[in-house]
Order: sequence, then C-alpha cells, then structure tokens
Amino acid sequence: MKQCNTCKQEKPFSEFHKGILNKGGYRPSCKACRNETNRSEYDAEKAKSNYSYEKNKDRKLRKAFGIGYQEYLNMLAAQQGCCAICGTNDPGARAFAVDHCHDTGVIRGLLCGNCNTGIGNLRDDISILQRAIQYLENSKGK
Repeated sequence: MKQCNTCKQEKPFSEFHKGILNKGGYRPSCKACRNETNRSEYDAEKAKSNYSYEKNKDRKLRKAFGIGYQEYLNMLAAQQGCCAICGTNDPGARAFAVDHCHDTGVIRGLLCGNCNTGIGNLRDDISILQRAIQYLENSKGK
C-alpha cells in the first residue's frame, strides 16, 4: 500500500504508475490523480492556444491538398455523406480520406478508410485493378 501525495488516500501499488527514478519505484501521485492533473493541464493548454477541431482540420487540409475544411464539407455533402466508391456512410476509424491523383494532385473524391487503403495498395494502377476484378470474377463459386 502507498499513500498518494495528491489525494492523501492509501491505495494499492497497482493504482500507481511505476517510476524508476522515484523513491520506492512508484510515482508519488496515484493514476487517478495524475490523469486528472494531465486532463486539467491539457484543457488549460487547449484553451490558451485557441484550438478548435475545425481550425486544425482546415490547416491540415490546406497544407496537404490546397482545400479548406468548408470545401471538404461541401464535397462530402455532394457525395451525400458517403464514400465515393462503396457508398458507405461510415468512414472507418478516421474521417473520410481525400483521394487524389498522386501524379497531378487533382482531388478525385472522399473515400472511406477501406476504399482509400484498397486504392493505395493497388498503387492507383487501373490495369492492376482490372486484373483484380478479373481474378474475383474467375474465382466466384470456387
């Protein structure tokens, strides 16, 4: 058992992060108190920097593709909020990906994670995609 320096409660060692530089091999504050401190510090930093999801997304889209967040939203609305290839409205673990030609930089549409990965794995090569289609058609019913 160990006493937390922050909440002053006696807790089992499993409630403390290990800290090889700390006396006794464990951090002085319990995990719950440390998490609360980290959250408070993060919130204070976020408020100070005037962070917003929209501003951050806008900055990243402009840097990578030359479009703003509003243009992205307009594209998504034009696609009825769905992937341009498979039509799902579930983008996957992240937002819909901006699909673009790697040679020209021209934006083709917004894709779900699976379709974006599939196109990328096929190296944007139409002949490979056609061979993949032929392969699937030939192996149907096997």
